Amino acid sequence: MIIEELVQDTVRELENEFYSDKFRFSYSSLKKLLFSPVAFYNTYVMKQRDETKESHLIIGSLIHCLLLDKESFDKQFVISPYKLPTAQIKTLLDKLYYRNKLLLKHNNLKLTDFKDNILSILKEMEYFQSLKIDKDRLKKVITFENESYFQYLSAKYKKEVVDYETLKYCNDSVDIIRSYPEIVELLGLDDDELDNSEVFNEYYIEGELPLFPFGVKGIIDNLKIDHNKKTITINDFKTSGKTLKDFKDTVEFYSYWMQAAVYLIMVLQKYAHLIHKGYTYHFNFIVIDKYLNVYAFPVSYETQIDWFTRLDQSLEIAKYHIENKRFELPYEFDIKSVIL
Repeated sequence: MIIEELVQDTVRELENEFYSDKFRFSYSSLKKLLFSPVAFYNTYVMKQRDETKESHLIIGSLIHCLLLDKESFDKQFVISPYKLPTAQIKTLLDKLYYRNKLLLKHNNLKLTDFKDNILSILKEMEYFQSLKIDKDRLKKVITFENESYFQYLSAKYKKEVVDYETLKYCNDSVDIIRSYPEIVELLGLDDDELDNSEVFNEYYIEGELPLFPFGVKGIIDNLKIDHNKKTITINDFKTSGKTLKDFKDTVEFYSYWMQAAVYLIMVLQKYAHLIHKGYTYHFNFIVIDKYLNVYAFPVSYETQIDWFTRLDQSLEIAKYHIENKRFELPYEFDIKSVIL
C-alpha cells in the first residue's frame, strides 16, 4: 500500500512538473504523440526515456558531424577497436547498460554478472527464444566481441560507440557529398567572409504557436543565409537504406514532411525581418542513398503550403491530448471515430 502511494505521488509530481512549464514539441516528440500517446506520456511526462539509438541514426549523426562539425567528433563519438555487435545484440547491450549505468559507474562488472538481466531483456525482445535452455541463450550474448562493446559503453559516458568500419563508411560518404559542387555551395561549406553569407550548422532554434498551449523546437542540420542573393535556405540531411527514387515515399512513411514544416515555421518567425526585406526561403532534403548517390530534393512552395495545413491538423490533435490529458489512445480511437 505504501509503495502504491509513493508511485501515485511520483506520478502526480511528474505530471505537475510537465504542465508547469511550456512544452516545446520537436518533430520526434510530436510524431510520437500522434503515433502512440502512451509512449509520449512515458517518455516526456514520466521521463522514462529510451536511451538506445538505432544504428542508422548513429550513422546519420556521424555523417553530419564529419561534414558539418568535425571539431566536435571527440565530444560525440568514441571509436571501438572491435567490430560492433549485430543490431539486435547491440540494442540488448544498450538496454542492459542504461538500466544499470549507476551500478556500473562504481563497479567493474562484466556481462557474466548480469545473466538474469540479459535473459529478461532477451525475453522482452523475443530474441533467441527458440533456443530451449538459458545457457544456450547466454552463449549467444556473452562473447568477447560483445563484452568489448559493453565495456566501451561503460567508458564512453554519453558518447556513441562506432567501429572503424562504420567510421570509414561515413568518411567515404562525406567525401562523396563534397564531390558535388552544387551541394557544397548549397551548404556553404567553402563560404568565407567575401561571400557575404551566414552559415549555421547543427543550429538550435525555437518557435511560438500563438493558437496553441505549446511551442516548437528543433536542431536544423544546416541553415544558409545568402545576403547577396537574398535567400534563406534550410538543408536537412537524410541517409537512406533505399534508393533516391524511393525517397518520396520515405517522406510520408517517416513523416519527414512534418519535420520540414516545423523547421520552416521556426525559421520564418526568426527571420521575419529578412522576409519583409524581400528574402526568399527554401527547403531541401539532401539525401545519400544505399548506393551512395546524393541528391538535394527541393520542396516547392505549393508542397510547403500543403505541409503547413497538415501540420496545423496535427497540432490540433496534439492540443486535444495535452489539454484533456488524454494519453491512452491515438486521437481517432480516443474520439471513437474508427469504424470497420
